[in-house]
Amino acid sequence: MSSLRRANQGDEFESYNNNLKVSIGSVQVGLLAEARSLQTDLDRIAENADTGSAAGRTQVLQEATLSLLRHPEYWAYGVAKSEQSRLDSAEAKFNQYALAERSKFSEETLSSYNNQLTGKGAQNSLPVSQTNDTLVTQKLEAPGEYIVVTIIVGTQGQLQLPTINSTEDLKRALSQVGAISSEQLLAVEVLWTPQASGDTLTSEDIVAEYPDIKLI
Repeated sequence: MSSLRRANQGDEFESYNNNLKVSIGSVQVGLLAEARSLQTDLDRIAENADTGSAAGRTQVLQEATLSLLRHPEYWAYGVAKSEQSRLDSAEAKFNQYALAERSKFSEETLSSYNNQLTGKGAQNSLPVSQTNDTLVTQKLEAPGEYIVVTIIVGTQGQLQLPTINSTEDLKRALSQVGAISSEQLLAVEVLWTPQASGDTLTSEDIVAEYPDIKLI
């Protein structure tokens, strides 16, 4: 969240002040387990992410949303939410969204901080999560039927995401998030579970861990 902190202190974006409206948004997609190529795409994005620059963070966001938009045939669940916050409280709100998702995982096994990728890779490990200069992967155990991808953003101005009741709603939400410009994007985190290509989530996992997500 260093971009939000710098904005708040005024040393990166001189025109910012604490009354600036920031939107915090989240789009979550539950995919059929057949979407194996998405796991490979997200691994590649994680390994090559330049999270230390605005352009690099925007590229991560665009590539993640494009990977999802290219595979609507695998979409099974979806949910989106967004809210506005003042700049001085936006970091806490963003962290609240991110921690709510990261707390669902038992272990972080891969981390990229300041573009340094470290950790034990691997078998039976899941999500890679990405905060504007942080990337992590977590671990899950039982195999199942689904993969869940979560994209969380902090952006200048208003971001009003649609309620997800259909694949068209989900497409619109992903397109809105993916279209955020580098000038507006303040922070991004991408998490997916599981990360390992042989692992998936069961329908019971979905119900237990993602109570707000809707079948589409």
